[in-house]
Amino acid sequence: MSKILISGCGLSWSHQERPTWVNVLRICGADITDLAGPAISNTLILNQLISELHVNDYGYVICQLTAHGKLDVEINESNHYVMQKDSVRNFDYNGYWPSGTSTEHESKRLFYKYLYSPQIEQQDTILKLLHLQKVCEATGTELYVMQGYRMNWTNNLIDKVNMDKDFVLYEHYKAHKLYAHHDFTNNNTVPNKLYQIEIARHINDNFLRWDGMQSLSLIHISEPTRPY
Repeated sequence: MSKILISGCGLSWSHQERPTWVNVLRICGADITDLAGPAISNTLILNQLISELHVNDYGYVICQLTAHGKLDVEINESNHYVMQKDSVRNFDYNGYWPSGTSTEHESKRLFYKYLYSPQIEQQDTILKLLHLQKVCEATGTELYVMQGYRMNWTNNLIDKVNMDKDFVLYEHYKAHKLYAHHDFTNNNTVPNKLYQIEIARHINDNFLRWDGMQSLSLIHISEPTRPY
């Protein structure tokens, strides 16, 4: 199968101690470039995908959208301490502070009170998605867009984006019988490993349609040593 490029938030990020559906596909033999990251915003998710497609060729692209309202901050000497003081989002990712929707620091509270513009953010996400579609069409790359969380779209331009707007990964997880085994340690939101296998199957059935997924019955994913 051709190479797969993916990006998303922590629901997809494979470089953590909790396995995700990306790890499942890799175990099955898929060649994946994973640009996902912990708590990152749609801006960074989409920018990374589009930038990578201008450099390298892929057969498939999987874009897992995250919730609106997240803020990625370029780290510098003036704001580094703000990241360190956050009780949850106290880590960096490729030079950014993925602050999510945290409002622990006054600067974030002021941002959401006076500066955050949800309609501009939504339009920006849609326009990036449409550009991603155009890039994939121009290169003959298959694209699959999946909502990680409920997006509540109000801009009609979203109708031009090819995706299943009724499928929301985290809502599907919470309604699934496997949610009964969810580990809530440290406010964890990453679905458990059994559900990750289910999502890998869902992506394969609805997009990849790859025979290699037959090896799923043989998969064993080790338990994480600590939650992420």
